[in-house]
Amino acid sequence: MAISEQELEIYRKTVSVERLKSFSVHNKNVVTLKNLKEYYIANIMISQAFYPILSTIEITLRNAIDTTFKNLLGENWLEQEYLNNNILHQQDYNKFKISYEKIQDKYKDKYTPGKVIAELHFGFWTTLCSKRYNARIWTKKGFFKGVFKNYPKSKQQQIHDIAVKLNKIRNFRNRIFHYEPIIRDDYDIKCMYLLIEEVLNYLPKDNLEIIKKTSEFKKVYNKLNKRFKSKKSRALYAECIGRNSRLYTHIISKIFDFVNTKIKGKTVANPVKEGGDDL
Repeated sequence: MAISEQELEIYRKTVSVERLKSFSVHNKNVVTLKNLKEYYIANIMISQAFYPILSTIEITLRNAIDTTFKNLLGENWLEQEYLNNNILHQQDYNKFKISYEKIQDKYKDKYTPGKVIAELHFGFWTTLCSKRYNARIWTKKGFFKGVFKNYPKSKQQQIHDIAVKLNKIRNFRNRIFHYEPIIRDDYDIKCMYLLIEEVLNYLPKDNLEIIKKTSEFKKVYNKLNKRFKSKKSRALYAECIGRNSRLYTHIISKIFDFVNTKIKGKTVANPVKEGGDDL
């Protein structure tokens, strides 16, 4: 029986009816009010579990770009870009200029370039990692390898591969940070985590081992996965991870077995493992 508007009315002033209804629209298993509330709470839990890896990739990416630019363009590259607009396309420069002046006005004599780096949104940095900046950044000596220093030697260095992955991550990150449903039939949460982990592994090493010490994703995912069964196809996994990805060759056969077992509704005896933990 469909969930009635009357049942949802008590949540209008808090969660909102529209937000709750979106869970039933995107999940075939949500057929009762109890199901809906379970999915809503689970969505908060898994979104929270993504925070360490999302914050780490955002901070690591922007700092890797900043460090590489300092090494190749000079310590004052940020100020020179503000004064001369040597790198950015006009639309991106306008956003950069607004952030730069905002930080200058806010901190005045306590202004530092690092405060501007932190002010610029994830979207700004992912835009830099795109084909439109090939001629200005990525095909020039030292830039690609400086930022993505752990990119596989067996693969051709091309920013397009990075851009496709970063755009998926950025869109997913925005859904989480705007409190939108990520537990839905057309998403695979585990696949997104692996994708973020893959791109993070291309960047300079996190010497604090933040993910290892803070991430609860695997524990939360395995707990929720007992209740919310994935029905993804092989094609979706391949598309999400990417056939050219170094992860693909290592885990795709295990993923196939995992997905097939899930589709049949059986219990997974040997789920995909990474680093000795269930995932």
